[in-house]
Amino acid sequence: MNSKDTVTTEVFPLIWTQDVAALSDWAVAVLGLTESWRAPGESGEVEHAELHWFSGKVSINISNGRQMGPSGISLRVDDRNRVDALYRGALNAGADITQGPEESRVAYSFTTTDADGNQWWVNAETGMLDQLRG
Repeated sequence: MNSKDTVTTEVFPLIWTQDVAALSDWAVAVLGLTESWRAPGESGEVEHAELHWFSGKVSINISNGRQMGPSGISLRVDDRNRVDALYRGALNAGADITQGPEESRVAYSFTTTDADGNQWWVNAETGMLDQLRG
């Protein structure tokens, strides 16, 4: 590899759905993600959208009838006050809160489930996982 080559190393979840636009709109309204782009297919229906969560990304894709889910998505934040603020925002947006907020050995967190059954875990880790990651 010469000095002009760059290496991209990213991992981000792919979520599959029949309604990309609705799921993207839900994630923006309920959890405060930012949509960076959406791409329509030949029919005009949105087939792909990319969301940003600080430096992370989530890609939402049309499933076209394939069974590809549901998924679990972890949205890590820096402290429990931010978890509480996101929890209140999700409640105000009518989210289906399936857990929490609660404290565990791993994190202070809550979980909300979207219409496709994907679970979005909003968490401020306690530091226990960092010790394991070493």
